Amino acid sequence: RSTVLRLRDSRRVPGPNLLHARPGAVLDVTGPEAEVESLVAPWAEAARRMLDAVGWDAEETAHRRFRRGVSLFLTAPLDGLYAATEVNEWAFSAAHAQLEQGEAPDFDEACARLRDLIEEEANPALLALRDAAAERGVLFLADRRLCSVGMGTGSRRWFVDEIPAPDEVHWSYRHDVPLAVVTGTNGKSTTVRATASILRAAGLEPGTCSTDGVLVGDEWLDRGDFSGPEGARRVLRDRYVSAAVLETARGGLLRRGLGVPRADVAAVLNVAEDHLGEFGIGTLEELVQVKLVLHRAVERGGRFVLNLDDPALAAWQAETATPVDGFTMETETAARIRSGDFGGAGAWLDGESLVLCLEGEASTVAEVAEVPITLGGAARHNVQN
Repeated sequence: RSTVLRLRDSRRVPGPNLLHARPGAVLDVTGPEAEVESLVAPWAEAARRMLDAVGWDAEETAHRRFRRGVSLFLTAPLDGLYAATEVNEWAFSAAHAQLEQGEAPDFDEACARLRDLIEEEANPALLALRDAAAERGVLFLADRRLCSVGMGTGSRRWFVDEIPAPDEVHWSYRHDVPLAVVTGTNGKSTTVRATASILRAAGLEPGTCSTDGVLVGDEWLDRGDFSGPEGARRVLRDRYVSAAVLETARGGLLRRGLGVPRADVAAVLNVAEDHLGEFGIGTLEELVQVKLVLHRAVERGGRFVLNLDDPALAAWQAETATPVDGFTMETETAARIRSGDFGGAGAWLDGESLVLCLEGEASTVAEVAEVPITLGGAARHNVQN
């Protein structure tokens, strides 16, 4: 019998993502529901067998079902993500052959080939620098060409084939800068620009990436859509940047994961049915989970900012009881923010006044009419954001 399973996409995912907090490789497979369901167990078994055989016994597998399909994920070392896609594809082929009752790919031959790929891609110097950065509490970023430690004014970068030993790095000069990540359906770029203006008024040199481009201070470094990991790296490796605000769009989250492993602030502005049908995201509820990947980046002491007027986001907060800094245009929700129901600070609209509340103390920031992008209050999303 034919299982009618189709491999739609195979990609590496370097950042925190929908399936796991760690980097790895993912396959998107589609087919009839029963056939997809029957694939998961043999795939997981084949993946586990090969991961152990190639020396990746600490790596994990995960999967996410969606309508007429499944995403199959396995974690992998940062210097083995391309090889990980090959391991994942082999596991799929082995599972598919088992379901078809056909000839399975030769395990020993595949294992030898995959070991060679892993050895060829391995970069011990990269992992040593990553671990040294983690010990010192500074950000580490890597891509095909470059790696870096620190952010903005405290960053330093090297080509991946010219990485120094950790004790050759002047760590006293390496540090991070304040970092915020922003996602949502409406108003991401506007919110990024507004936040950058606040930072500039506070005497900092902001760096931003968005669907408009990469901007440091008043200088555009590049124009176009840089709302993914590449834009994040461009900003965070710029030595003029003393604070960063990164727009994080749905596409980048699904293709490569979150561009940074951690942030001081993450904001989810709103979620609407937009771009459904890509990468196995077919419903609003699934899209909400994509946007909420940003929550993985907020460490203890950071702030997670949520639109409490968005029904799907409010429902998630109520279900998880996750502490959030909420914002709202509703009087009742504003009262709950002030009383501490949501566990954090907040902001709301009081008549025509924009109010900020910190530690139970509320103060007026501005009148709506004083903020041009609100169009006198008519632009609801801009008022919220």
